[in-house]
Amino acid sequence: MTETIDKNRIQAVPLGSPLYPKEWTELKDAPPVVYAYGDLSLLAQRKLVIVGSRRTPANALKLGSSIAKELSESMTIITGTADGGDSAAIEGGLNGSGKVVCVLAGGFAALPQGNLALLKQVAQKGLLLSPYEYDTPVRTFSYGYRNKLLAALGEAVLVLGAGEKSGALVTADYAFRYKKPVFALPYPPASASGAGCNALIKRGGYLTEAAQDVAQKLGLALCQRRTSVELTAEEARTLAALKENPDGHISEIAREAGLSPFKAMAVLSALEVKGLAVALGGNRYAPV
Repeated sequence: MTETIDKNRIQAVPLGSPLYPKEWTELKDAPPVVYAYGDLSLLAQRKLVIVGSRRTPANALKLGSSIAKELSESMTIITGTADGGDSAAIEGGLNGSGKVVCVLAGGFAALPQGNLALLKQVAQKGLLLSPYEYDTPVRTFSYGYRNKLLAALGEAVLVLGAGEKSGALVTADYAFRYKKPVFALPYPPASASGAGCNALIKRGGYLTEAAQDVAQKLGLALCQRRTSVELTAEEARTLAALKENPDGHISEIAREAGLSPFKAMAVLSALEVKGLAVALGGNRYAPV
């Protein structure tokens, strides 16, 4: 851990300091001291919370990362430190402007080992923030409190994936209480990994399929940096077949594209490299 986080560079920011997150000063249970590593100026910018469960499907992770990358040009991306949706938000933000803030559920000594490489990049480009002293372990109740802090810190919350009892729903629930916009990716009706997202949309959350859906609601002008991707005739047919049949099996996609399954597999791999398709497992694919 000491190889990643230099304990001597962690700043203690007390409540009342001009550097303290102003959104947290309004909480009755605001942490009396916040511990920060990185660029505290990010807290003074517009902020969007992006979260998702550890079981968020691969296609939703890829879409969420793309949305985070695009929105990071206009807002600071706020998230947690877990695998899945949090990691997708981190990766997207780092690949964009680099403006990423991760809120910890414990002290800096309790950073999750599986995500140290990503969190090290956040420490270098963005900001790591904790309401706990360095050696404080992560406890069961810590996650709920951290989710409350996340919702309070951002002006809106986007949920990339959530089952019926996901912690991401706790963050969204607090956002609803704080009268903040909640956005969620839509899922098929029978999707267990997206049941929570569909419930949020029914509750009044905004169905989100692209960064523009968030930008329009929040009054953001997105930077247009898209570059054209050249496709072969086979890639174009396969991508069209994939868009007609999201979550399609390789045999179905091949038939629609007029290719053999073996050839379709190679073409889909090329589309993955170009960021236009994603493997879902079980020989099923989805467009990005």
